[in-house]
Amino acid sequence: MLGVDDFATRRGHHYGTVLIDCETHRPLDLLPGRGAFTLVSWLREHPGAEIICRDRAGSYADGARRGAPNAVQVADRFHIWQNLGTAVEASVRLHSTCLKTACASSDEPTSSGDSTVTTKSMSPIEARIRERHATIHALLAQGHGIREIARELHMGGNTVRRNARAAVPEQLLTGRRQPRASQLDPYKPHLDKLWAEGHTNAIQLHAELQNLDYRGS
Repeated sequence: MLGVDDFATRRGHHYGTVLIDCETHRPLDLLPGRGAFTLVSWLREHPGAEIICRDRAGSYADGARRGAPNAVQVADRFHIWQNLGTAVEASVRLHSTCLKTACASSDEPTSSGDSTVTTKSMSPIEARIRERHATIHALLAQGHGIREIARELHMGGNTVRRNARAAVPEQLLTGRRQPRASQLDPYKPHLDKLWAEGHTNAIQLHAELQNLDYRGS
């Protein structure tokens, strides 16, 4: 049972990979870098891993799948709790306006007259922007760097920096036009699922979508 995780010699700049024997809790090896090829090479030189316990990084998922195709991949408890905490915090931030409204209304006396409350429903794009902003700021608050967040969320560095500079999501929404619908939209949930499973090769993803009748580029 093999544990795989990254470590920083200089946070945000230089990383390596640590391999742990999960039964004895002793380190087995330290590898330079944290790319998929590094893990693939080690696994092929040291066959026999039956269970690989890793974080949620796509590079480790790809490396484990190629280097030890018969091994079962699982997520360790630390990263499950970390992902859950980040998701909960992002959700609370996303719905903070609703929570404030609910608290305010519970403190106010109920009016006997008819009142109509008009609420502006968020578009999927706006909801996605707000959720992304909340997630990035939650990771920044935990001490993660821009490059580390970009790698973890599979985003560009400039996107993460733009969100980091925005104190509130409204700064990202001001003047933003509603994007046109894309022929890729119906396939995005399937793409997200494949990406989460570690399939990050664009050519293979495109071929997969073509099998589902996608005709775009």
